[in-house]
Amino acid sequence: MRAHRRLELAPPEARRRILIEEIGDERRGMTRRTFLLRSMIIAGFGAVLAKLGKMQLLDAARYQRRAAGNIIRFEALPAPRGLIVDRNGVILAQNRRAWSVSIVPDQLPDDPQQRAAVRDQLIRMLNLDTVLVVRPAAVPPEARRPVADALSTALNVPLGDVLGPLVSPPKDGPFVLLREQLSPAEVATFQSLAQQWPGVHVLNRYDYLLEQYAGSGSPIVLKRDVPRDLALQIGANPLSFPGVVVDDNTLMRQYPAGPIFAHVLGYVGPITKEEYDAAGGDTAANPYLPNAVVGRDGIEQALEPYLRGTRGGRWLQTDARGAVVSELVDRRQDPVPGYTVVLTIDSALQKAAAEALQAGIAQSNDAAAKQGRSAVGSGVAIALDPRSGEVLALVSLPTYDNQRFADGISQAEYQRYLNDPFRPLFNYAVRGEFPPGSTVKPLLACAALQEGTITAQTTFTCRGAIRVPTEWDENGGNYYYCWLRSGHGPITVLDGIAQSCNVFFYNVGAPNQQAEGANTPLHYYIPGDPQPHFFSGLGIERIGKYLREQFGFGQPTGIELGNEASGLVPDPRWLFQELREYWSVGDTINVSIGQGHLSCTPLQLACALAAIANGGTYYRPRLVRELRDANGETVRTFEPVVVRKLGIAPEHIQLVRQAMRRTVTDGTAKGKFVRTGDTIPIAGKTGTAEYGQSENGKYTKQHAWFTAFAPYDAPEILVLVLIRDGGEGATFAVPVADAILAAYFHRTTAGR
Repeated sequence: MRAHRRLELAPPEARRRILIEEIGDERRGMTRRTFLLRSMIIAGFGAVLAKLGKMQLLDAARYQRRAAGNIIRFEALPAPRGLIVDRNGVILAQNRRAWSVSIVPDQLPDDPQQRAAVRDQLIRMLNLDTVLVVRPAAVPPEARRPVADALSTALNVPLGDVLGPLVSPPKDGPFVLLREQLSPAEVATFQSLAQQWPGVHVLNRYDYLLEQYAGSGSPIVLKRDVPRDLALQIGANPLSFPGVVVDDNTLMRQYPAGPIFAHVLGYVGPITKEEYDAAGGDTAANPYLPNAVVGRDGIEQALEPYLRGTRGGRWLQTDARGAVVSELVDRRQDPVPGYTVVLTIDSALQKAAAEALQAGIAQSNDAAAKQGRSAVGSGVAIALDPRSGEVLALVSLPTYDNQRFADGISQAEYQRYLNDPFRPLFNYAVRGEFPPGSTVKPLLACAALQEGTITAQTTFTCRGAIRVPTEWDENGGNYYYCWLRSGHGPITVLDGIAQSCNVFFYNVGAPNQQAEGANTPLHYYIPGDPQPHFFSGLGIERIGKYLREQFGFGQPTGIELGNEASGLVPDPRWLFQELREYWSVGDTINVSIGQGHLSCTPLQLACALAAIANGGTYYRPRLVRELRDANGETVRTFEPVVVRKLGIAPEHIQLVRQAMRRTVTDGTAKGKFVRTGDTIPIAGKTGTAEYGQSENGKYTKQHAWFTAFAPYDAPEILVLVLIRDGGEGATFAVPVADAILAAYFHRTTAGR
């Protein structure tokens, strides 16, 4: 019989329990999945809300600027800087439109990799250099001196050049730029230094500029004067270069006349943050843009308000990438160019003067080498119109290339200028202070004639020297020599000037007074004559009065060039305050022949002698004739400025003029004018200013001076020449003046 399998049925309670357990397991699985899904959704919404919050709160200003930039962008337009031309319209300074590449920090990519890609491409394409900087804020006070010592040694610069910015850092930005255009070897050296000292960094120019000027809110210029093809290549790829601006509105200053005008013109350089803030900062009233250039030195600086012009602006429509779509022409404001400055300088005469002076310096240097004297390498040539004070030529050698400064000079090149012993950056014409030597004698002769201490007939005997006894030793004392040791014999003021007799002018200067503790007035002895001769000259007080009040010594002339030196007219008070020494008759004697502590600038001396040349009117020297607008219309004329009429009788001035004429016909400059002497009547005065160590009346160093005016009867031009450490004025300075006068009269005669 077939067996049947029994089906075992679970009790109802068991079946319900099993079903509940299965359903519970399924529900628990669904609950976990739901929780994870809900968590992901909540996290996603949280991230979106956080991003929106950051955009709304933290980045609102930046996105507002970007959003505005996607619609309308204002672009300032720089004003063309005014031209500088000579008296004949020859261009000495002009502008050249160039391409520049800038970055706008707010428009650079947010993504670090994209941002780095833009940086690397710009560095490579623009060939941006590496620079050495120091961040003063990162240098602890106790580390300033050792950091400065290390940098000073590595850079081979004075300690103060580094320590000063660390103690009082400029406000342009966080960094102080120490050296640019580092070579690979310098990069390695300074990177090692940066690892040792806090605050020292070696950076690419891109990184330096971005951090230095990131807070300015304006485009940061990476490089100016970029080749056109390269600029267009960068500008044509806005997707590859977001935040990069390329434009051709950059105006580069050019000096086509060359370095011989550098000391007159100066140069332009980037505006500093202090200058920008002082001019008005980020306001519409500020005439400057943050990347503007301003005048540095010379006429560029002196006439900055007239040359800079008035900036303009335009409104551009752009897309989201910053690419320009169109311009709102009706809102455009064209910039107003700066005025054209017309100088008194004659560029042809300036070139002739520079060539003549360079030849004179070379001749003097050759003689110095043969005589074992120190090298000669600097000098001054000035040409004035004595009828108006207009400067026709002003040359200071050596000079420098002001174009290099306008373009951006390297630190190494700048350092070479600083290390040059002849100081090419120094304008000797207005900042050099020198003893005038015998060129001061016409001035003292005018003073003595006016005071009545001498007349046209007054005669002194020159036998090559005088001996001035001391109050305690009548048979001793000091010897004061004439340049002609054999002596000039009896001599009046006419020949005293023409022959440049020192003994005559010792008498002009030394006063008739009784020294303290002495029994007799001041006196001297002539060699071979046992009788004392008593002084009856001006004395230092009257000498100082005439030099200061009549001839402008001891004070700037007021020419348009900055940092003009004052020179020095010494007196007993000055000597005691400065050197703790008491004034003696020997000091007065030295001043009487333009030596000792007396000093003046070449321009001061030229102006004083021009007043004698023209018969008694002291004019302020001028470099600027007029200003013209962009249409060529004259907007301002600078008239001659009479500072004073000399308080000296015309007959006394005329007597001195006659003596200066005799200097050329029969005196120390006789036969020296090989180019002009036979055709143009010239008056002049030689000078050899001795200084340094003295042995038996001979000094180790001499400045060569000469001044001349012509034509004698109606002077049109006064020329002054100085060759620093050049030797005798008659030998080395006169030929230079001869060449300058020949160039002037050749041009004026040809133009008639």
